[in-house]
Amino acid sequence: MPRYPHSHLFWRSEHSVIISGPHIQILDTNTGDVLHSTANFDGDYCVGIMESGPIRCVALNRCGKYLATSGDDKKLMVWEVSGLKLLSSREIPKKPTCINFANNNDILVADKFGDIVRYPLHPSSESSSQHTDDALASRENPSGGQLILGHTSLLTTFLLTADEQYIVTADRDEHIRVSWYPQGYTIESYCLGHEKYVSAVHIPSWSPGILISGGGDSVLRLWDWFSGKPLRTIDIFSAVQPFIVVNVPKNKRGWKDEDEDEPKGKRGRGKNKAKFEETQGVGDRDAEDSQGSAIPGEQPGEVPTEVFVVHKVTSIPSMAHIIVFNVVGATAIFWFSMNDGSEPCIRHQPFYKPVIDFTLEEDGSLWVLLDADWSPQGIRTMEEGEALNCVEVRRWTSDNFTATDPSPLTLSLNSCTLPATEADLKSLDLYSDLSLLPKNVEVEAESRTQDLSEIALDDAATVDGGSNEKGMSKRELGRLKHKKALQHSSIAGSKMFALNAG
Repeated sequence: MPRYPHSHLFWRSEHSVIISGPHIQILDTNTGDVLHSTANFDGDYCVGIMESGPIRCVALNRCGKYLATSGDDKKLMVWEVSGLKLLSSREIPKKPTCINFANNNDILVADKFGDIVRYPLHPSSESSSQHTDDALASRENPSGGQLILGHTSLLTTFLLTADEQYIVTADRDEHIRVSWYPQGYTIESYCLGHEKYVSAVHIPSWSPGILISGGGDSVLRLWDWFSGKPLRTIDIFSAVQPFIVVNVPKNKRGWKDEDEDEPKGKRGRGKNKAKFEETQGVGDRDAEDSQGSAIPGEQPGEVPTEVFVVHKVTSIPSMAHIIVFNVVGATAIFWFSMNDGSEPCIRHQPFYKPVIDFTLEEDGSLWVLLDADWSPQGIRTMEEGEALNCVEVRRWTSDNFTATDPSPLTLSLNSCTLPATEADLKSLDLYSDLSLLPKNVEVEAESRTQDLSEIALDDAATVDGGSNEKGMSKRELGRLKHKKALQHSSIAGSKMFALNAG
């Protein structure tokens, strides 16, 4: 029978939280007992949970008392973990892409429109009834949230620095911005150098001055985030590529959305985009087939296109210099040591099924959530009598992750999966980033070979009598010129904004 895979896990010493499709389950960490589950809600309450659709974004506050969830229904829900009590449900303007708690329990929501909005943990009667129409916001805020900052592109992820004096934001258009918090209109620096979307950022606790970022590029980039100075790059693509098993159809175009969800600077293009997608045979199929060749119904003759998306980068708090990451649609977890010199060895732990997400605890425990029922043929069912684990646990030893005896929590997580229909599983869109982030999937996937070809052509032209500045290709020079212009205009704009605000 089809079942929901687990998509997010929060491990705490007393209670652990697992997200499966639209459902939340609270488990006793020591015994593995399921204490509370939205699947057991009665009547209209349970119907409402199902109608809300899959939970896309979720965050647990520092003490583990409150949980914030949101999805395509554009509802920000706040739960009390003890008893799984719904404390509030607020409408948010646009579909979220990332949620985080601040230390004071304020909730920060990034959305597809490029904004980050701050909400108090408990909505006041005034904020829940008023509609804030901020002239600086990209749209009306129906729940009285406070605009912190905005990008002109879809925001993919963000984080607060440990002292919460700065907020680091990344977007689909290659940019990383460091702004003051909560005075987001004051920009401290830009970290510019990515050539494709940025989808993951991390500041190690043992090196708070370094930012690690990844996305569609074949490398991870390290920055002095305060100054925006690039420090080094680490090539990961060659080590990761053999483990990527989930692809998208070659002719799929990236980022299908409604007109109202287009970022600032792209408004009014929804109808034209719809016409373009209709002529390309895309349109509604984007919403259904975002898992590409990994789901049923792929058109015969479609050639899968490999798209590279770094999903998460993190570090082991108790083990300095170890960086762990995963890639969307890959069947392994990867790590390296920052002490390995300029070209660190990228090591891997295979799991043989696509890794959805992972959690790394302070003691070095690695909890990996797997799409256990995935198959290359796109059949998402578990055969009778077949035991496929949705959760695997490894523990860091001296220099490697090793298997451990399953704990009661591990056994429970693999047995408390919830039933789902084929329609439910299709709506999960587990691999949507593969088609959401690239502006043109085919172009993104082929750009590496195109770059090499263009460089070769430019070199040939130089030999024939031309001279190229610093040996750079025309494509590279164009990108450099664009980034410099963007940086100068953004800094000038932020200064003018700060002067006007002051």
